[in-house]
Amino acid sequence: MEDRLNQTYTPRVVRARINIPARPWQAYREEYRGQGFTVNNFKAMQKADQYFNGLEITLSSWWYDDHSCWHLFNWPQAVDNRVMCAMYHAEQYKGGPGMLPSAYKGDFEKFRADWAAGTYDPGATYTFKLENVEVLEVLQEEAWNEREPERHTPAPKRKKKRKKGRKRRG
Repeated sequence: MEDRLNQTYTPRVVRARINIPARPWQAYREEYRGQGFTVNNFKAMQKADQYFNGLEITLSSWWYDDHSCWHLFNWPQAVDNRVMCAMYHAEQYKGGPGMLPSAYKGDFEKFRADWAAGTYDPGATYTFKLENVEVLEVLQEEAWNEREPERHTPAPKRKKKRKKGRKRRG
């Protein structure tokens, strides 16, 4: 295994188009069978996918998950409302058996207010399957670079204090 402690990492970043075929919620049920999701969760997954479908956004690919999916990285302001709606629907199926439910479950107004204020935190990265992404342009290639040695600046020298002693009488 390579020594990664002395290296810095930058992921691959691309501009891409999302191509998620429309499918009924029952197809989501088949795909995620046995994972504890409900019919409403499957419908929310379907809605989130369709809000993302067709968007040109910025995605990243990372070594830590073996490049198994694309991660939502950024998007143009022009599509912010669609991304917001997609993320709201993703919040509706967030959580799952044994996990805490979303703070926004069924509360679009609270979600929209936090989104507008810039305080929304999804707590995880939204990902896309490799087959649902069409790469349009590579913006940054993945790279491991040697870490620059840290430069320590010496502490300023302090004047030594003379110890005060007893004065001698001569």
